[in-house]
Amino acid sequence: MKTRIINGKKCELKGGRLYIDGVWTFMKTGKPLRDYGNKEQIEELISHLPILAKKGYTNLALNCYWHHFDFVGDGTISADIEPLRRLIDAINANGMFASLSVETYGVGGGTLPAGFWKAYPNAVAVDSNGEKASDTEYAYASVVPSLYDEDYLRCSRNFIRNLSKALSDKDFLYCETTVEPQYMGSRYLDYSDAAKKAYEAWCDKNCKFAPKFPETFPAPEEFVNDVSWNVFRAHWLADWVNNDARAYREGFGEKPVWIASDYLDANEKTMCARMGSPMNFLLNLVEPDILQVNWTWHFDDRHPNAKAYARVREVMNATKRDWVITEHMTINGTDYFPHEMEALLRNTIENSTNFGWEFVDVAVDNVDPSQEGVVIAGSFKPLNFSVYNNDWSPKPSMAIVDDRWDEWMSIIKNK
Repeated sequence: MKTRIINGKKCELKGGRLYIDGVWTFMKTGKPLRDYGNKEQIEELISHLPILAKKGYTNLALNCYWHHFDFVGDGTISADIEPLRRLIDAINANGMFASLSVETYGVGGGTLPAGFWKAYPNAVAVDSNGEKASDTEYAYASVVPSLYDEDYLRCSRNFIRNLSKALSDKDFLYCETTVEPQYMGSRYLDYSDAAKKAYEAWCDKNCKFAPKFPETFPAPEEFVNDVSWNVFRAHWLADWVNNDARAYREGFGEKPVWIASDYLDANEKTMCARMGSPMNFLLNLVEPDILQVNWTWHFDDRHPNAKAYARVREVMNATKRDWVITEHMTINGTDYFPHEMEALLRNTIENSTNFGWEFVDVAVDNVDPSQEGVVIAGSFKPLNFSVYNNDWSPKPSMAIVDDRWDEWMSIIKNK
């Protein structure tokens, strides 16, 4: 459904853009990284809402980590969600939309409840060398679950479903699946027993002449790079996103929701490891309404990453899918330089459908800047990940956005 009533306003997705009561509105989305099962952190964020509203934010995306809400590990909601409900009401009262996001994976900062690993210790992903996987790529060292493991899939989707049901009386602009869906870029996943079972079932149905799953480790290089194996991995990754989206919709019941999902198109040499076949991933991605592209900026060569948008457009043209194209984490406070911002933002304007921009993190850290980092949402992050200083002044890259906001809106409107 492309038209919904959200907080009493008629909201319509048309041509990839958002119209609110008939007026095209370019969204300024902020993602404050906090523990949304923690009353004190929520109350602090509520006190900051007038500041964020004054800065022009129109949407706040709340990334709810599984382990902050489920103390057992089976997907039940153990934490008190009344503070989160108050936050959602306060966001609306300050004239902004709220969006709901989940994090149920172990790569890039997420982690799973300790109770899950106690109950299902064999649900861990296995790399092509036969070693159990942890997040060595982003240096969080969290245990990485197998996306093929039935216990992981059941419990994580129980969490999405139960959280959605508990908040089903609230209005959200959209609901996001887990950040940057991927296997991993720095090692080849997954070669667990669960992966073998899933691959063999897929081969029986789709590709009876595909090579057999390796019996010993390390997995042969010809299998790691095999086309059929990587098409299967792409299909499965897309279905992970699709079925997480369906869990959202089941939780919300009859209330319609828009689903947003990230599409990670990083350094080309890592793409096979991350998602098998990126085009097959996109072709099988059927549930999302909003596709959030990352990387929009090529971090190795420091230039606009056109190939990410090109793949999305190619699939849209081939399938006639009416995706909203926007960005995941247009900028954060640590990865960008002021002199890059002009090219970076113009790249998003030229290639997206101009739904809006997203900024991470928009909650100041309130810690001693002499420290190296801070634990946010249960994970270590660099101190400078916020786009704002502790006095709420924008950091240099974010200043290019905030100080020139009217100019950017004029460029967008006249595109």
